[in-house]
Formats: sequence, C-alpha cells, structure tokens
Amino acid sequence: MRDVGQRNSSSARQLGDWAATSQYPLHVVELDVTEDASVQSAVDKVMAAEGQIDVVVNNAGTGAAGPLESFSVAQMASLLDINVLGPMRVNQAVLPTMRERHSGLIIWVTSGVGRVLPNFGGLYPATKWAAEGFAESLHYDVRRFGVDVAILEPGVFPTPALSKSIVPDRKAIVRDYISPGSARPAPTVDSAYQLPDTQLIADAVQHLIELPQGQRPLRTVVGPIFTEGIAEYNETYERVKAQLTQSLGRPDQAIPWVVEIPSIV
Repeated sequence: MRDVGQRNSSSARQLGDWAATSQYPLHVVELDVTEDASVQSAVDKVMAAEGQIDVVVNNAGTGAAGPLESFSVAQMASLLDINVLGPMRVNQAVLPTMRERHSGLIIWVTSGVGRVLPNFGGLYPATKWAAEGFAESLHYDVRRFGVDVAILEPGVFPTPALSKSIVPDRKAIVRDYISPGSARPAPTVDSAYQLPDTQLIADAVQHLIELPQGQRPLRTVVGPIFTEGIAEYNETYERVKAQLTQSLGRPDQAIPWVVEIPSIV
C-alpha cells in the first residue's frame, strides 16, 4: 500500500487490526508501483521476513474517463506507468528468485475491456490492452522456468476505483465531443437487482493459486457485468493463435526466422 504512514495510515491500521482479530498472518508493506526503489524495498522486506515469494497479484491500477484525444500525453504516460509498467516493475523484482526456484505464480488483473471494446474506447481500455500484451508475452517468456503467469479479466464491480478515475487536462476537447444525443441512455435496473460481490475476484485468485503448476489457464473471466462473449472471444483467439503458430513452421512463413538478428548477449 502507498503512504502507509500518512494518507493511508487509517486503512493500514484497519487491515492490521482485522488480521490480528481474525488471526490471519497479514502484514501491510509500503509499496508504490511507479517507483523502482519502493518496489525493490517492499520485495526485499518480504524476502527478509519469509525467505521467498510464491504468488504476486498485480492489482494496482487506476482509471480514466473521457475521450482519448482529451488527455495530455503526460496523463497517458502516467496511466501507462501505473497500469502497465508498474506491474512489470514488481514482476522484475520477484522473477529472479522465482526462476531460480522454478516455481511461482504471477497474476495480472486486467479488465474485460482489455479484450473487447463495446463500441466505445478510451485511455483506460487502451492501457488494459497493453497490460494484456505485456502479461501474455511474459507468460511465454517465463514458463520455461516453471513460473506461471495468469491473466484475470474482471467485468465491472462496485468499488471506489470507479469514482477515482483521472479526468482529462484538455477540457476544451471534451466539450467538442459533447453533442445533443451523444450520451448513452442509462438502462432500466430492477430494484431487486444485486450488484456483483467483489469476493468473486478473490475466489478466482484463490482458484488460480490452488491449481497445479503448469495447469493454470492463461485467461480467466470473472463477473456478470461487461463480460458477455469475452470467454468465447478468448477461445477463438486461442484457436487462431494455434493455427498461426503452426503455420510459422512452413517454408513460406520462414522469413522472420532466417533474418540475422543482432546479438543481445
């Protein structure tokens, strides 16, 4: 957690009190995913206390609300730093010991909009698409070391994150995008409707942890909202990927593999 001594001291204390009352071995550690030193310090503390790290859940992230054009490049870079490069900082800090042990699990929490955009986009979905690409690339890289990388794709859940999205710096651009009838009508909601419980995400994380090494699915979709068709999309993607991978063994597809590549050793 960031700033456990000041801004988030109350939250850190509440977690500590809950853990003590419930007799859970939970400890809050200072960690800001946008700072290399903070990440390394947190990992060093855990390693010193426990000797190894078995599971990492990349759950840090924030949102953005507004047309993509209306965000400054600095805002785009900042959101990418949190949602995409932040998890990679953590992963790079834990992977050396995981690779050495030939064991470990890294879970990236992305989003359903990291796979399918429902006829509108934005900066947040773009960063989640990037996170999907980083996570899948890492999955292929480290599986030879016995380290699993899994992607969790939640739909929409009622969390404070929805109200903490960054707003665009270029407000004049936002006004250009606002026109009569441009707003999407709100759907009618039954008064008896129950919002999804965030426990579903925790349960999905636990399920991935408990699966045997090497048998964890690359992608898992969670939740009833904003998820329809995404699991099917993923299944189609896997079929196309297998077909493409097989085709790369043909002589007419061999060009990428015979071009001389500069040594990186």
